[in-house]
Amino acid sequence: MNMRLIFLCCIVCISLTISIVSASEKSCDELNADSENLWMENKLSESDTFLDEAIRICPDRADLYWRKARTIFYRIENLPRDKKPEKAELLKSYQEVEALADRCIELDGNNGSCMLWKGVAMGRRGTTQGVLKSLWMAEEVEGSWLKAISLKPSYRSKDGYNNHFGDTHYALGMFYRVVPEWLCHFPLKQIIGTCGDKEKSVDYQRKALACEPERIGYNKELAVSLLCHGQKYKRPEEIEEAKKLLNGLQSLPAVRPMDKIDKEHAKMLLDDISIACGYSRDKQQELSKEAYDKNK
Repeated sequence: MNMRLIFLCCIVCISLTISIVSASEKSCDELNADSENLWMENKLSESDTFLDEAIRICPDRADLYWRKARTIFYRIENLPRDKKPEKAELLKSYQEVEALADRCIELDGNNGSCMLWKGVAMGRRGTTQGVLKSLWMAEEVEGSWLKAISLKPSYRSKDGYNNHFGDTHYALGMFYRVVPEWLCHFPLKQIIGTCGDKEKSVDYQRKALACEPERIGYNKELAVSLLCHGQKYKRPEEIEEAKKLLNGLQSLPAVRPMDKIDKEHAKMLLDDISIACGYSRDKQQELSKEAYDKNK
């Protein structure tokens, strides 16, 4: 009789434990859904409140960490160039994004979204410091995004503004444009581990745009890559295609504050197409071999 009672008590305890875990997971799902909806409404602080609670309840759930990284990143990207924090503060924020991505990877090494945000954090650190001063990171940034593509991240926000498969192609398209092609020569490529490729840049941006044709940023970045490649390799048809994209995106709906910035930057690029190769939303990049040699 006592053994039977002990057995029944064990069954009850196991059932209660399963119920508690299920309730906790459901709570995390609800908090995550609330956070996602607020993020889509550009209510980033409110989104963070729900996300922080989800992380507290479910600290081993990988996707919560890239979502937190995304909020920090968008809070900065939504600001015009002249309104961004000082360099030291920016670098601190991007290091926080990278730490969150690292935690995401630690929990799920085969999560393409985690790898995407790892590369984003390092890439933005690079453009903040200056591409030529950050070439030592280039191979790892490229590797993060190539791995993300191989893992085929499936996340897409309901409004289409985040499509992680498209976003990774978009990121690589920018990478191959701003990393100089003169690095491809011996022994620089062997030292740095990678180099730029303007043709690859255009190809990756076309693949990104195919994922979300109405995305303003995708249209703008394909145009930038076409302007860069078209000028360097004397392809006027690419320059004309780029101008059509830059003019056409003005009629697309602005979903995020950074879309308004991109529309202004599209006008800036049309006014001076020579800035295309070194263009970045956060600041213009110096990419010449002369500047690299001077600062070695």
